[in-house]
Amino acid sequence: MRKNNTAIILGGLFFSCSVMAGVGTLAPTVVPMVNGGQASIAISNTSPNLFTVPGDRIIAVNSLDGALTNNEQTASGGVVVATVNKKPFTFILETERGLNLSIQAVPREGAGRTIQLVSDLRGTGEEAGAWETSTPYESLLVTISQAVRGGKLPAGWYQVPVTKETLQAPAGLSSVADAVWTGNHLKMVRFAVENKTLSALNIRESDFWQPGTRAVMFSQPASQLLAGARMDVCMSSVTGRATDGQYQYHCETQAVPVAGDCGCRYSLRDWWGTVSV
Repeated sequence: MRKNNTAIILGGLFFSCSVMAGVGTLAPTVVPMVNGGQASIAISNTSPNLFTVPGDRIIAVNSLDGALTNNEQTASGGVVVATVNKKPFTFILETERGLNLSIQAVPREGAGRTIQLVSDLRGTGEEAGAWETSTPYESLLVTISQAVRGGKLPAGWYQVPVTKETLQAPAGLSSVADAVWTGNHLKMVRFAVENKTLSALNIRESDFWQPGTRAVMFSQPASQLLAGARMDVCMSSVTGRATDGQYQYHCETQAVPVAGDCGCRYSLRDWWGTVSV
């Protein structure tokens, strides 16, 4: 009888441990948005929900009276909202960088949700804009590349979740975006590139240029990618035509003309100091 009890207890412990091991954490739900746009998002009406805007801070929540029973800002710039509504309603989030994001909330019972609203922050953020427009173009590209590689971002720059970033890789290569950094008018995306063929492929930074590209940086100097090998490729792009007096973001010197593109393109082979065309 003693042995049976022991077996039952041990079996119960094994079952409990199995259940505990099976409990995981849910990743935040990433919702791409544009300034002034609206997204329909399911939220819990039985538990609090957390909204954040990566690279920005939510400073105000506007809704009809009674729609939200609670909204509380967090120290990191997010906002926790709660509702007991059963029907859809709308509330507006305002951010420090001037974004206005409309949320059509669809209440349902269940666990609270964590929502990351990812918006294109380029053209916003005075701190990043002041630095970008006061730095010569070539130096700007090198400095940003150094910062990304070193893990210390320039003032006003932020890492944001990957959303719809894609890269048209050369034949035989696959690419997946795995990190995004954004400032005022500049944005950098890191792609994991893999050689899917059975032989080595010759590669150059110019192989990865596409509309909007301003600089290409390999994670290490390379002219060939072996079969099955992987490497990181960082792409810098720009929007707008901000100027620093001597240089424009589309630059005036050392241009590589591209049909339909007014911009310069650089290869950042020596990311620690030298820019080569």
